[in-house]
Amino acid sequence: MRNLPLKKQFAASGASFSERYGTEIVSQCSGYEQEYHYVRDAAGMTDFSFMQKFTVPEESGIDFLDSLFAGNVAKTRFGRVLHTFLPDGNGNLVADCYIANNDEEYVVLCESIADDRVTRDIFTKNNTAGVTDLSETHVVIGLDGYKAWAVVKELFGADVLGLPYLSIERYDFEGTGIRLFRAGKTSEFGYLIMAPVEIGAALFNKLLELVKKQNGGLCGSLTHDSLRLEGRFFNIFSEGARVKDPLPLGLQWMIDFDKDAFTGRDALMERRTAGLKTKIVGVNAGKGDDALKAGSPVFDGAERIGEIVTTCFSYILDATLGLALLRSDVAFAGLEFRGGEPGGRIINTISMPPIMPKSLTVKLDEM
Repeated sequence: MRNLPLKKQFAASGASFSERYGTEIVSQCSGYEQEYHYVRDAAGMTDFSFMQKFTVPEESGIDFLDSLFAGNVAKTRFGRVLHTFLPDGNGNLVADCYIANNDEEYVVLCESIADDRVTRDIFTKNNTAGVTDLSETHVVIGLDGYKAWAVVKELFGADVLGLPYLSIERYDFEGTGIRLFRAGKTSEFGYLIMAPVEIGAALFNKLLELVKKQNGGLCGSLTHDSLRLEGRFFNIFSEGARVKDPLPLGLQWMIDFDKDAFTGRDALMERRTAGLKTKIVGVNAGKGDDALKAGSPVFDGAERIGEIVTTCFSYILDATLGLALLRSDVAFAGLEFRGGEPGGRIINTISMPPIMPKSLTVKLDEM
């Protein structure tokens, strides 16, 4: 198992840890409700060092990465980040990835549902493209929340406010170059800071000081999973791991179907041509989670039409939300079904996301 470089710092703040696909993660720090409100009302700081991290020279990286990924790497402009996925030979999900065009290099960050070593082998085995594996030499710290912008502004200066979503920029911290991604997945402001392990502890301490200044605190990966669902951002560790096929998951926007070749393209095209039998849709069962547990069946009258894939509790709505994989002809918002059994709890299909994040009220160009 790959251990977290910042485990000592998170443990000192009361964090608990677990394993996810061969890497250690920070599970929880201060409890779901507190961490939820850190992000929705202030700023939350999460360890993303479990990500696989790679750099590839631009010259060799374009063709190499384009042959692997469903998205079009070659069309990613300088300073921008492509959000796409790494498929296997059957077109199913292996990893949810950011690919950043960072001048003379591409930087790749992966959240993988394959074993850590398997994912890294895909990039580094028979390494003719010049891939450098930074998975154990660099930390990644995530900042998410209504006031996350204030943290990075104080650390890097006001120009950071001009970064568009899905972009990358270089900054210095204590004389060392680091990479800043604007790329959150909670629907609030989000940033990922990637830095060498040698300055990881100092960066952690400074960021935590600034996060607390905004009345925020540390968050675990489990809370982040729920915030992604509530904000309707794809989560490979929840619905991705359970369904695996990107088409019923609605990830067509991550795929460039005009590309001549990438891993799993033929299988994806074949399923796309045949048409989808199931699709993901948002659901709401009100307060309480007895009808919304992963694997719980969904019924239309006496007929089973699908199942619950993942759930979370929304403090904004005071309700349990989820995603259900339903038969395609009934997988749209505004319908009423039953969960668990034919006469079970009422489940309503809904448009996602069902919340309005506070970050949308902030006008960074007026700061």
